[in-house]
Amino acid sequence: MTDNSRTDGGIAPQAPLPPAFSTPLLALDIGTIRIGVAVCDRLGISCRGVTCLMRRDTGWPKQLGKLVSEYGAKGIVAGLPKNMDGTEGVQAADARSAVKELGRHLKLPVVFQDERLSSWTAKERLYGQGLSEKKVKERLDQTAAAVILEDFLSAHPGIAGKYR
Repeated sequence: MTDNSRTDGGIAPQAPLPPAFSTPLLALDIGTIRIGVAVCDRLGISCRGVTCLMRRDTGWPKQLGKLVSEYGAKGIVAGLPKNMDGTEGVQAADARSAVKELGRHLKLPVVFQDERLSSWTAKERLYGQGLSEKKVKERLDQTAAAVILEDFLSAHPGIAGKYR
């Protein structure tokens, strides 16, 4: 696993990525109840939320494996929820634990991306589309995953299009 999360509130340092890490990618917004999932296209131009998995469902790694196959994902970007001061707390430890669990079921490179303010950004986008409170709640986690993926791709512009 590679940690590409920001440490100072700015752009993440360019940590080396796993050699086979290329688009398309899946992104995860890991929460205690739901895991939002997003995907980008092969060129890394567009990102979109695709679904939410239920974290308490012990089959979520297998369900994610099906999405990996469906979208031909070459890697996973997992959001790392840091505190605003850049430190890691209970939520970050939980996200790391979920990725560790995922690693027992799925052999795919995973990198972490700082996800500070991703849910806020996602909520603003969804309300900006004129969606109701109910629709915003339904789409929030997968939209936050898309924001995480967009942030990752912006920080690593050379990754897009490296597919074989």
